[in-house]
Amino acid sequence: MHITVQYSLTPDEALRGTRAFKRLWYGLSVGSGALMVLMGYTTLQASPDGRGLPLVMLINGLLFLVLPEAVLRWARLRRGAQAYPPMAVTLDDEGLTLRTESSEGGLPWTAFAEIQRHSGFWIFRISRSQAVLVPERAFEGTAASELAAFLRERKLFRG
Repeated sequence: MHITVQYSLTPDEALRGTRAFKRLWYGLSVGSGALMVLMGYTTLQASPDGRGLPLVMLINGLLFLVLPEAVLRWARLRRGAQAYPPMAVTLDDEGLTLRTESSEGGLPWTAFAEIQRHSGFWIFRISRSQAVLVPERAFEGTAASELAAFLRERKLFRG
């Protein structure tokens, strides 16, 4: 197998891809926040005299609800519109190689903990906090199905 794709992420794609990569932790934070807001509201209604703990629960719940999206959007604003250079990704029998105008690096297939497709991206997960995101739009014709078959054969693809 030898596939080379070229793409440049837009800031919106990077935001969507990060949400897809971090979806478990993102959902856990938002769900916990909603539960905490509900518990704070219920406690506030049940005991109108004691407002300290219910208000702390409401404020923390709102933080858990809002903070994941706020962090992602702040990072996008901080990077700016030109933060994502054109990228060339080569996928072959040995692994994955990334190239930009100023750098080049590669990883063997054994370096990836998991590879999956989600929300319009191929997510090549290295660890819980690191991944290579390649938009599906970068793959032309049968390249995506060829890659999926190759990765299934090596038991790396979950999808």
